[in-house]
Amino acid sequence: MKVSHSFKKLLTSQTRLKLINIFFYSPIEIYYVRQLVRLTGEEINSVRRELDNLLSSSIVLKETRGNRLYYWANPDHYLYYDLVVLANKHSGLGASFQENRLKLGKLRALFYSQDFTFHSQDNQDSIDMLIIGDVSLKITQDLVKPEESTLGREINYMVMDRSELHLRLSKRDPVLVDFFLKYPVLVIGNPSNFMK
Repeated sequence: MKVSHSFKKLLTSQTRLKLINIFFYSPIEIYYVRQLVRLTGEEINSVRRELDNLLSSSIVLKETRGNRLYYWANPDHYLYYDLVVLANKHSGLGASFQENRLKLGKLRALFYSQDFTFHSQDNQDSIDMLIIGDVSLKITQDLVKPEESTLGREINYMVMDRSELHLRLSKRDPVLVDFFLKYPVLVIGNPSNFMK
């Protein structure tokens, strides 16, 4: 199977991977070069080189404003959605939950709502995250707090084990039905392992 040229260019540099994580973890943000140097912890020449590589693949876009050149994730790129999902798996809460999986207990799945994944401010009353498994509520809260500080808002989440999930879905719980009808993003887990 032949891998597209654009996709091959993504996975060859540590600096590029850091930049992809930054751009696609917060896909609505724009960044300038010195800011990206600080966020990646890499040399400026390395950051510039990788920005050129990402630009040549149309993964990021750029624009001059005043005396600064700004970069952002290209929402029209065919890998945009997949890169946002990957960045959410490897940054922020996704990374925290993955790193603390043993402490948490039996984490079967972690879902993000589309709004939460794409940092949309449209509906802050809906569920941001659904955590499935027998997990420690205290550790869950300890992991969520720093992200709430970063976002500047409360994160709405639900925790339930598999049996409660099945029961609530079988009874057509409106909160869960609404959550799943909006195509949540599976950040941790395998659907076949928790839906049985």
